[in-house]
Amino acid sequence: MTAGRPWTIGLCWRCEEDDVPVLWLGPAHSDHHGHAPFYTCEPCVLRIEELIAGHAAKRYAAPWPHERRST
Repeated sequence: MTAGRPWTIGLCWRCEEDDVPVLWLGPAHSDHHGHAPFYTCEPCVLRIEELIAGHAAKRYAAPWPHERRST
């Protein structure tokens, strides 16, 4: 996720630590305010990676709708 992407010093939008190295993950969207750059610090990037991995594991472990489980 972070390979070759530049880090900068700023505010982490997840944990709100300021003046730390942060990585731009993409735009954050708001129904009322448009969009803004979403930056997170390394511990938050790692946590987001864990959440994504857990989501992917559950998604790919689920049976296809046409497969039936035997009970």
